[in-house]
Amino acid sequence: MQYLGMIAGLLNKLGKIGVIVGFCLGNAAITYFTNGNTVPIITIREILIASLGLLLIPKTVKIDIEDIIGKTKYLPTTGGVLEGSTEEAVNKLNTFSETISEMARSCNDVANENTQTDLELKIEARESFKDELINNIEDFTENILYDDLIEDENILDDIYELLEEKEDINKEELFEIFQKNNNYIIGVDEENKNEQVEEDVKNIVKAVNQTYRINKLNIVWKQKEAAHKKMLANQLGGVSKVISSIADNIEETTEKTIKTEEKPQYKVEIVSTVATKNKSEISGDTFIHTKLHDGKFMMAISDGMGSGKNAKKSSSTVIKMLERLLTTGFDKDVSIGLINSAVNLNSTEDTYATIDLSVIDVNNGEIEFIKNGASPTFIKNKNKVEVIKSVELPAGIVDNIDLVVYNKKVAENNIIVMCSDGILESNEELANKEIWVKDFLENIETEDIKEIADLLLNEAINNGNGIAQDDMTVLVAKIKNIV
Repeated sequence: MQYLGMIAGLLNKLGKIGVIVGFCLGNAAITYFTNGNTVPIITIREILIASLGLLLIPKTVKIDIEDIIGKTKYLPTTGGVLEGSTEEAVNKLNTFSETISEMARSCNDVANENTQTDLELKIEARESFKDELINNIEDFTENILYDDLIEDENILDDIYELLEEKEDINKEELFEIFQKNNNYIIGVDEENKNEQVEEDVKNIVKAVNQTYRINKLNIVWKQKEAAHKKMLANQLGGVSKVISSIADNIEETTEKTIKTEEKPQYKVEIVSTVATKNKSEISGDTFIHTKLHDGKFMMAISDGMGSGKNAKKSSSTVIKMLERLLTTGFDKDVSIGLINSAVNLNSTEDTYATIDLSVIDVNNGEIEFIKNGASPTFIKNKNKVEVIKSVELPAGIVDNIDLVVYNKKVAENNIIVMCSDGILESNEELANKEIWVKDFLENIETEDIKEIADLLLNEAINNGNGIAQDDMTVLVAKIKNIV
């Protein structure tokens, strides 16, 4: 019920009418999402009475609800996990996490039991087709081809092989298969044409093609069902990890309250610059740099496949989820695992997005580099440049990902350069694309990070004869000691 009050409150600036409208909208929304139908939680009659009462009460009248109904709670308590002590809340969360994890294991076991090799699926499809065809022609006992189809399995095998190749069979091809197996159909040539034989052949051809189409559809759905069960297991596993992470965060937060807050030793300056692919209205790159809940700084780039609306949708999904999860304290590998599942679940076959994440700890100067299909990151220290790279696949390509985390201790005035692959791929002459960026950064004398970002972007555009051949994003950060 609190959500009804929230929606009504959002429209309270419109006066009593606004509150009534907001309450009606809230009731409709909760009815749909709770019941899944149109039977209202609060009836129209009740809303009408309440609305009239609200309109008839003067603004000058102030009413304390507790004076009318008292302080007794008439609604049952929810027994939420946050009630009681911290230890109790953590135990409930862990129990819930274990339950969800068990559900995930169960789904995964079922999916694995039903997983078949390509050869097994092919054999099953063939046998299923033959059985279904025999069932579908059981009323054709008087058909001239019936006995041969029932008794000669080689004919059925040959028919299926041809259907696998062409997905359809005609009467001439059917005749060839019968002849191949020393069965000759009399009454189908022009000289000895028989209308009944023609009708028999026509009925069998129709039955064969219909059976194959239905059989193929059933096999496709069976494969999809197995894939969905596998994906559900991955989703439940991710939810379990998130709940477990919440429990860990509660414990960590409780412990930190009794400790003196660590003073940061470093500060971070971050700049960005971008370019959209020539003739593309929307960049497929999305980036963010922001402060996390524990005082660390996050820099992230996600590069959607290609350019345009679909690429932007994939990359923005990744960045938005990263921001929401990491800024509220979720574990990084759990967060990226969930993001991968979300992209996988909502994407098409050819849609994916890279994840390039750097987390800078201003207390000790350590940086975590987490990459999933992303371009290398460059650490510049005067005229020396170190390259951090990974060969992991982008988010959404595989069901499970094994993240590789690189930890690096940086010194004062180190400059971190992150970029999308549009920067690296702009140089078509080199097979090893990061070489030109590394050499370029080593030869830049300025330590102004805005200049570095602009110079690198301009050089990438110049590599394409002054045209951005792909979406390009550059993030540059500088680590400084706090004096």
